[in-house]
Amino acid sequence: MLFVVGGWSGRVAAQDAARPTGDYVLAQLDAARQALAQRTQAHPDTALTAVGQQLAQIGDALRQQLGSSTAQPIEILGDKIKGAALRANAAAQRTQAYLKASAACRGSDAQALATSLALAVDQLAKAAPTDKPVPPVIDAVETPDQQPLFVIHPSSQPLAFVVLGANLLDAQCANPQLSLTDVQGKPTDVQPAITSITPQRIALTLASTASLKPGGYVLHVVPQRKAFLVGCTRQPEAVATLQAASPLQVNIEYTLAATCRGQGLLTLGHGSLPTITRRDATVSQAVNVASCANPDSYTVSATVHFGDGDQTAVGPITQSADASITAGLPGGMTLSWDPNVHMLFVRSGAPVCLGVD
Repeated sequence: MLFVVGGWSGRVAAQDAARPTGDYVLAQLDAARQALAQRTQAHPDTALTAVGQQLAQIGDALRQQLGSSTAQPIEILGDKIKGAALRANAAAQRTQAYLKASAACRGSDAQALATSLALAVDQLAKAAPTDKPVPPVIDAVETPDQQPLFVIHPSSQPLAFVVLGANLLDAQCANPQLSLTDVQGKPTDVQPAITSITPQRIALTLASTASLKPGGYVLHVVPQRKAFLVGCTRQPEAVATLQAASPLQVNIEYTLAATCRGQGLLTLGHGSLPTITRRDATVSQAVNVASCANPDSYTVSATVHFGDGDQTAVGPITQSADASITAGLPGGMTLSWDPNVHMLFVRSGAPVCLGVD
């Protein structure tokens, strides 16, 4: 649930929506840190260990700032405390989004997600304190269909994404200034464009991500706010992060065999299908079966080779000669054999690793 109270934004239970307190934010941080620790124990990663340490440090710093006021609503406390609480809440929300997105991730995608989370939390942790009464903050990056987004595979296709937060726009002022840079601050060749905007949500598009090298990228959002007598003034920047992974590259090695009447078991084909380089793509390979005059059954086995060196074997799977064979492959792909046209097909569907586009 998204709530906004005096410039505060976050996803909370309904009973906390009215006036979130320091205790509530600290509880969110603790819950995120504990859940992340369980993930790290099951899937060790130095980036996740670093995130856990930073979440603890953010919580300790916020407790110190709050002092004896942890039970007080954040909105009535000082502006610097309010900003620190917003950023702490954003770190907790981003961590929970990572945990949701990473459950089915493997190999380089899992590593890239962890690295992306580490960059996001680090950016929030090192943000300069601000005394602005309604500090801007970004607490989520999502796809247009509201799935968490952490990692992109560079592509010539446009990338549409959304950032969510608070105080990202004052309707009485111009749209915020946007820039996308690498972690050293160098602007990218292609810059994002706003397609729609509200104070809590900015929809963006990048015409292409093909030129992005593997690594971390930071979206800088600098809004303005109108004040009495002074007009629209620049506010502190809010940041969001994304990680560019290596371009998608999946090779599938296959073996097709048949049990043939009067001939026994014959290997009809062994080789590789065309390389898969994008989602929602289909590749195919024709197999010459003329050497098996009367097949009783076909058997398919395959090995999936990912660009990071990870690989998984599937099969052998056997079906009668007049039946098709379909097998699920890692990464949301499917392998099928059609005996009517003597073709093998592999389709790369929507990613099962939800944080990757």
